[in-house]
Amino acid sequence: MHQTKPNAAPIIGLLTLTLTLALPGAAFASYDGNDAIRDCESRIRSEYKISDLRDATVQRLNDGALHFKVQGMAKVDGDKHPWTCEVNNRHVTAAEYSGPKPKGMSTAGKVAIGAAVVAGAVAINEMSKQGGTSQAGSGAGGAKGLQDLVGARAAGGESDLKRRGYTYASGSKGGDSSYTNWKKGSHCVTVRTTNGHYASIVDTPMSRCR
Repeated sequence: MHQTKPNAAPIIGLLTLTLTLALPGAAFASYDGNDAIRDCESRIRSEYKISDLRDATVQRLNDGALHFKVQGMAKVDGDKHPWTCEVNNRHVTAAEYSGPKPKGMSTAGKVAIGAAVVAGAVAINEMSKQGGTSQAGSGAGGAKGLQDLVGARAAGGESDLKRRGYTYASGSKGGDSSYTNWKKGSHCVTVRTTNGHYASIVDTPMSRCR
């Protein structure tokens, strides 16, 4: 007589179901700490408009679910500030950052540039009232005779200014630019440097060079 062998398929199905119930979150086994970091960084970038994120670390919380705690640093204007984030079952449930936002071309930077332009215009207007023509064109000094330095690297530009008789007076920063004031005789000029190159050179009141 032939014996009928039991069908193994129901047993395998029952075993699979048992393992799934015994291992909570098994359906999400492909989601790991790297995915949590990626999702958290994406949330921080979109919510706080920060692009330079680094030093992220992740901790898996042993509470029976895909629960991760992520923390890292955001570099803003040269300084690092902390951020934290939590992920539960593939969803970012909390993301916090309390540091400053990137300035970029902030209002302060725009104001500084505007102030330099206005100061240059005032100086030219004052000189034209005094002598009918700007002293910058006399060859003795002034921004007009320095326009060939616009676009030069800052280090080389400073050397050229010194060779032409200018001495450094003061400096400041605004946004993504820096501003330096240079003096020669009765002339004072302001140089705006952006990304390591001279972006503009304008005449400015002598009070800025004192």
